[in-house]
Amino acid sequence: MTREADWIDFLRRRFPAGAGVHVGIGDDAAVLRASGGRDLVVTTDLLIEGQHFLRRAHPPRAIGWKALARSLSDCAAMGARPRWALVALAFPAATPANWVKEFFEGVGLLARRFGVSLAGGDLAVANQIVADVQVIGEVSRGRAVLRSGARPGDLIFVSGTLGLAGLGLACLRGKITSVEPVVKRALLVEFFPQPRLKLARALRRDVAPTAMIDISDGLSTDLNHICEASGVGARVFQASIPAVAVPSPLARRLRTTGLQLALNAGEDYELLFTIPKVKAKRLPRRLAGVVLAPIGEITRDRRVVLVDAAGRERRLPPRGWDPFRRS
Repeated sequence: MTREADWIDFLRRRFPAGAGVHVGIGDDAAVLRASGGRDLVVTTDLLIEGQHFLRRAHPPRAIGWKALARSLSDCAAMGARPRWALVALAFPAATPANWVKEFFEGVGLLARRFGVSLAGGDLAVANQIVADVQVIGEVSRGRAVLRSGARPGDLIFVSGTLGLAGLGLACLRGKITSVEPVVKRALLVEFFPQPRLKLARALRRDVAPTAMIDISDGLSTDLNHICEASGVGARVFQASIPAVAVPSPLARRLRTTGLQLALNAGEDYELLFTIPKVKAKRLPRRLAGVVLAPIGEITRDRRVVLVDAAGRERRLPPRGWDPFRRS
């Protein structure tokens, strides 16, 4: 198996949904039937040293914040309210106690912001730092927003600016320091991503998205996730993508562009969602303090294509983050 999607398909077949499991393996989070007309939304996410953060460059408080933010973003993608978190942390025996305390300070800062209770977890010794954060949330029965609801004719929207986190990480990897405002903003997004929980609730209330996902793996990959789950295709207009504007000298030094970062870098934790055209008319361009941008439409032919300014189409393959892709 050469792709993460292959492993997910294997696990879905190996472990079919059991009693009380409304949505199992394959979406942003699981949905479990609970009493009192509520569904539980359960998700977990790993944060691994060297893959998701650089210990020499990321402050421990930012690592703790990001560890929780990743799972909170999954809850946002489902339109759920997060309630409880379980945090498992493994670290080398020589790790200073202050590092661990700062890590949990970052977890606590974000948890308090969204009213999430830390209900437990685990600590262990390992050769590298690995954090696994499980979040349990809740949503009204049958109201979780899935990846599988997109329909032909729906419009595709994204929130925020895409590629900022990727730019920040690229600068950290290249040990690039810059006073450019866009670099400072990119580092802030890379260190302290903002789960779009308030936006997700407002979207569910005002327009009821047909499908939604958080952009953790990159627009190209996460849009393909929606299309595969929904059995549809998509046309995305390149000029409409709110990609980070990377100054030319920096782009040359990093050997990338704002568009490439927006499509493939990931970890922005913005929302990608679809809504029927008739509802798009009442969707404001800013909701819950976040800018929204229409970038394309859902199609029937199951191809995902990118349309340039001249109207030329090319396939948009999933080239974002995949831990199983060979370099």
